Amino acid sequence: MRTKDLMQVPPVTVGQDATIEEVAGIMWNRNIGSVIVINGKGAMEGIVTERDVVYAVTKSLTGKQVPVSSIMSRTALIASPNENLETTVDRMIKGGVRHLPVLDKEGNPVGMISMRDAIGISEPLLKFVLKEAKKRGR
Repeated sequence: MRTKDLMQVPPVTVGQDATIEEVAGIMWNRNIGSVIVINGKGAMEGIVTERDVVYAVTKSLTGKQVPVSSIMSRTALIASPNENLETTVDRMIKGGVRHLPVLDKEGNPVGMISMRDAIGISEPLLKFVLKEAKKRGR
């Protein structure tokens, strides 16, 4: 299975000048845990996660029209759409992240994958394994 088989498409992106409040609203309304911050050419500049928004609240950065670029994480942790899903999930685990931007060769976001996406496939797989085990009398 490849990363592109599970990634959320299209990824939710915002410009660097979007405010923290705007991004928090987008995340809330779309029930997502992260957005990709892009530059004027559409290339990824960073990522904003729920944790970044919580940080902004604890530092009293909300309500002041602060741009999201001031709290975004600049990260080299990314995925490729054609890489093996196991590699992507392993990168997320080792990097201690729950969201990974998926970029094309030019650095443009084409998707977002989350641990929730990866875990979502485990239930049908587990049901299949249990069904097969039951057939075999185990």
